[in-house]
Amino acid sequence: MKPIIQPALHRQRGAVAVMTGLLLVLVLVPMGGLVIDMGHLYIAKAELQNAADAAALAAAKDLNSKDTGIDAAIASGIAVAGKHKYDFTTSLTMQASDFVFANNPDGPWYTQAQAKAAPAGLTFVKADTGSKTMPTILMGIAGVASTSTNGVAVAGRYVNVVTPIGICAVDPANRTAQYTYPSGLTELVEFGFRRGVGYNLFDLGKLGGAPSDPYLINPVDTPPACDANNSSTNSTAPFICNGNSAVITLGSGQVNTNTGLSATIEKALNSRFDDFGGGSKCDAAQAPPDVNVKEYPTSAVNWQGSPPTRETVSVTNSTPKYSLPPATVPNTGGITNSDYGVLWAYGPSYRSNGASPPAVGNPITTAEANANSAMYSSASAFNGNYPSSVGNGFSATDYQPAPYNQSSAAYFQAPTHTGVADRRVLNLVLVDCRSAPVGNASCGVMSAVGIGRFFMLRRADFTGGTKHLDVEFEGLIEPVPDAAVRLYR
Repeated sequence: MKPIIQPALHRQRGAVAVMTGLLLVLVLVPMGGLVIDMGHLYIAKAELQNAADAAALAAAKDLNSKDTGIDAAIASGIAVAGKHKYDFTTSLTMQASDFVFANNPDGPWYTQAQAKAAPAGLTFVKADTGSKTMPTILMGIAGVASTSTNGVAVAGRYVNVVTPIGICAVDPANRTAQYTYPSGLTELVEFGFRRGVGYNLFDLGKLGGAPSDPYLINPVDTPPACDANNSSTNSTAPFICNGNSAVITLGSGQVNTNTGLSATIEKALNSRFDDFGGGSKCDAAQAPPDVNVKEYPTSAVNWQGSPPTRETVSVTNSTPKYSLPPATVPNTGGITNSDYGVLWAYGPSYRSNGASPPAVGNPITTAEANANSAMYSSASAFNGNYPSSVGNGFSATDYQPAPYNQSSAAYFQAPTHTGVADRRVLNLVLVDCRSAPVGNASCGVMSAVGIGRFFMLRRADFTGGTKHLDVEFEGLIEPVPDAAVRLYR
């Protein structure tokens, strides 16, 4: 009987199993390892990033433009980082060298020692956990024994509600002064400005002793550093949209100025009136309009005794129609009621408290203003239409009765976009115009004496021969308010 010869195919039985095994080892296992180890890496990255975010936020909250704030920021950042783990169970430890500081989210960055030597304006911090190495789980089969990742975060704040525009202080030598009327009524004056009175900011150079228009303020560089690009219209406009900057954290000091305000700046300011057209650099989501975009006046206002024909205090090239302190009565220059125009659109005038130096006292009433004809050259500056109570939606603690915080059509106009209260309020840098800027036009150094609070009466208009940025003075800002600390990357 002849032996049975197996076909070749049968002699290769089991080869598929071997090849499958090799495939698993050489391809599928590394692929599976890649998935597992990449997932592991992703989790570790998220853990480190969360730790960096928390450390940066904790550190930024302590920055106060002083050397002590730098040390406090690092201590807080290290403490918060130490509460985090990565790679599931490994405690995170950060060092002082893992924190650097800057005056804007893009740097340049300064070490602890460098920052302490010049801490003013350094309101941003970058926290870097450093690269952390972790062993792989399955990728070692493919020759990859470890992976690494890190977390980096930048947190900080701009000094909010300080719009980077510099205007001349009318009386830069006197932070406060007191006018006393024949009746004995006193009125507080701050750097020469009177609360409740409107000014065309393009005329302030004449009042303050300088011939210039309002200045652009470099929003990120503090003298002696100055990048001319940061002083430009394109760089400054977004800050004007939002009303923030990173300089003058203490309310006074030196600033870098640039001469001239362009149409781009006009559009940035007018976003507050729900105007986002014409190539505006403002976005309604980030730079919303005010809740009340009614302009005062468009023609006449109904709370004054006679219709105004001007929007702000009038001046001439030679002799200002505004007497500077220490005059007893503020209108000895011969201002008429029409010269003053709109009064008290956002809030009233205030008494001096009688202290030395003078400070803010109680608000003056419309009846008291009418009884002191010298105050506005009129015995009937106000009629019975001036609001007697704060409108709905506004806090009686934070506001005095005034046209702005009303909801009736005579005083109110709603925006199309969602509005935010007080967006028409500009906190502007008051500069000493008795001395011309030192340096070139883009980086002229000037001294700031304070921050003034001004309410936009109507849209800015920088066209034609007569430019207008009409605002009503509402008092000094002290201390300079800080913006909320937030993450930037």
